[in-house]
Amino acid sequence: MEPARFGGTVNDQIRVGTTSEVLRKSTISVLTGGLTWVIANLTGQQKEWALLFSAFVGSVVLIVQFLVDFERRIKLVEASIEAHHASIESIVQRRFAEIGGIAELFSLVETSAMRTDVVVQFLRNAVAIGESPRLRYDFAHAEIHRMSEFLRELGSGTATYFGEDRDWLLGLTREASTSIDAISLPSVDGGGHGFADGFWESDLGHRYLECQREAAERRGVRIRRILVLDRLSVLAEENLHNLCSRHSNHGIEVRTLHPESIPLGASRALLDFIVFDDVIGYEVTPGAHADADMPPTIVNTRLVLRADAVQAHRHHFDELWKVAEPFDPSAPQAA
Repeated sequence: MEPARFGGTVNDQIRVGTTSEVLRKSTISVLTGGLTWVIANLTGQQKEWALLFSAFVGSVVLIVQFLVDFERRIKLVEASIEAHHASIESIVQRRFAEIGGIAELFSLVETSAMRTDVVVQFLRNAVAIGESPRLRYDFAHAEIHRMSEFLRELGSGTATYFGEDRDWLLGLTREASTSIDAISLPSVDGGGHGFADGFWESDLGHRYLECQREAAERRGVRIRRILVLDRLSVLAEENLHNLCSRHSNHGIEVRTLHPESIPLGASRALLDFIVFDDVIGYEVTPGAHADADMPPTIVNTRLVLRADAVQAHRHHFDELWKVAEPFDPSAPQAA
């Protein structure tokens, strides 16, 4: 128990306070009765009636004091009950509002195209993360916020990733069901010596090719790629045949496009992009080449879902595909 200010416990103080209150009420009653007895004697009343009347008055005063104290306590209890009731009502209303919001959220999930079990599992995993250690909690919170922003951008029609993306590219390739059409520029996928030492020789390039092989073989996805050659390195593409062979062996239709074959209008808007299932465009924006021997720098990556922008990519790809040179695996490799 909590120690009292002058020794003892809180219960001891309560007992002392209660005893003092009873003693005070009793003292007032006795004094009132004694005063009544004195007045009765002064007025010449018989001693028996004076004693009886003083005892009666003292008892009435004592009872009145207890009734007043009882009423005060009843009011305090009523006020406490009202405050508690208001608090409970506020909590219940808030909880019902939260439950209503959660029910509305799950109703939206059930009526949407999203899988309910995946959303529920995501929420379970999110709430299972404790606040300790703090770094894990803060990191998880930041990732959830980032994913929320990504979904918001995706719903608006365009999502942007600053720098070179990895997850979007591999994820879209794994989920594509009908077609993947891509234009590969040396300013994005090339290296210091064209395509020979660029993106396709990196870890991401190998994983991307493997995902495309699985898409072509297991799901029957049609994959086409145009390798646009650099004007300054057309004759230096000694390993171009090997690169095209690798693509062909992975079930990818590949064509090469020489600079002089690019239509004038198309060359002005030449972009490195991929169209997945004719519904999502994947655009890569390279930075300026400060050093020709250094690999390109990716400024940002964008996902485009607007139908008009995706169809523009679709039309642009078809235009270049017609003038690109098909790869012939039987053709001799350039010396």
